[in-house]
Amino acid sequence: MRRALLALAGLACALAFVLVWQPPAAYGALARLFPRFVWRVETREPLVALTFDDGPAPDHTPKVLEILERYDARATFFLIGSRVVAHPETVQRIRAGGHEVANHHYTLHSTLRMDDEEFVTGLRETESALRLEGPTKLFRPPGGRIRSRQLDEAIRQGYTCVLGSAYPFDGARPPASYIRWVVSKNLGPGTIVILHDGIADPSRSIAALPGILEAGRRKGLRFVPVGTLLGSRSLG
Repeated sequence: MRRALLALAGLACALAFVLVWQPPAAYGALARLFPRFVWRVETREPLVALTFDDGPAPDHTPKVLEILERYDARATFFLIGSRVVAHPETVQRIRAGGHEVANHHYTLHSTLRMDDEEFVTGLRETESALRLEGPTKLFRPPGGRIRSRQLDEAIRQGYTCVLGSAYPFDGARPPASYIRWVVSKNLGPGTIVILHDGIADPSRSIAALPGILEAGRRKGLRFVPVGTLLGSRSLG
């Protein structure tokens, strides 16, 4: 029993280390385990994708847009359909800044308990609200969790399902210094960063954003939307 408890404690410590430190190799392992998601992109170009979830949020998204404009950075905003309907002016401002909009389903609620029909309905309603079209449509499931059959449906609807390879769990409101550190250390060609502008209080993420952009600049990286990063993918 003692050995089992020690082994369990060791496993818990290892997991905590991975979650806090987020070594890039961990995302490589996730990509092998779950290859139907895009975690990062193999590219020879010095490009990074910056993404923001859960908006549009008229109280917070404009602050993010102002910072991005200051650094000549572009991003992808994974938007909630019901919020798109409620705040079309903020969506227009996102697009006017040269940023990409993408599908984050229709409500903030997890889709795990939805049946297939309800899942597809929410996906399509958000797509309609955003007027998404073109060869590349991007989807990120709320909370990053989705059932296999729902993933099948999203792909059937023409979506590329995107997660990421630098995620500071900013929804849990860690210090801005941690958000800045964990993202900055993982920045490299092909990285996809996950941040939030639509949570109740994204002030720490917003405070960390200039430092993240400065770190990318020092590394010679350019911040682009996910669609642009996918277009730079190395074929071999």
